Amino acid sequence: MDGDGMVRSYEQITQEEAARLMEAEKDYILLDVRTREEYAEAHIPGAVCVPNEEIGTEPPPELPDKDQLILIYCRSGRRSKEAAQKLFDMGYTRIREFGGIITWPGETVSDISDAVRPVLMLDGAEEGEADGVRLLVTGYADGKISVRLTNTTEEEKYCGMEFSLSVKKNGAWQELPWPEDMSWIALAQVIPARGETEAVCDASALGALDSGEYLLEKAGVQAEFRLVWSE
Repeated sequence: MDGDGMVRSYEQITQEEAARLMEAEKDYILLDVRTREEYAEAHIPGAVCVPNEEIGTEPPPELPDKDQLILIYCRSGRRSKEAAQKLFDMGYTRIREFGGIITWPGETVSDISDAVRPVLMLDGAEEGEADGVRLLVTGYADGKISVRLTNTTEEEKYCGMEFSLSVKKNGAWQELPWPEDMSWIALAQVIPARGETEAVCDASALGALDSGEYLLEKAGVQAEFRLVWSE
């Protein structure tokens, strides 16, 4: 590779070849050169993260043996090629670059637990009232809106399963459309006189919601609430 007209470079292999090497070899390093945030989201099991941006002209401490087999990937193949060339130029002798994780046919894992993933959550609500019934949104999770209905009268109140949901756009309420085949369950909830009941409004059929201001209408009562993404 040092002769006249020859280009000194690393070796590119297919992802199938990389998978076979991972099965056959024992002493190798699987190198992910994406950002640490990308790595945490999803990576090939056993991979070590050394971002391409952090690879300069000195050997990374994670790669002490320049003669060890190193299999490199990134997201799409661009950064892995850059990193592979930089490592080859530093004197690493067994560099194999195999493209990006977006086309990887094998397993991937995540370092982000469900406990720290951003979730859409309730950030405040205002109680609404009409015809002796009060409505307050008390929670939100996975498309389901928890509410509390309070009867302020001396008579039982009935409310069906049907409800509507609107989102504020440019200062005006815009009702979210239900699927055409949506059918409501013919079931009435009873609120005892001077009593209250808890209910869940399943809005998952409306599609993924985002942070913002919402208006829920149920049993003829309207109540506003806000959703935000957790950090």
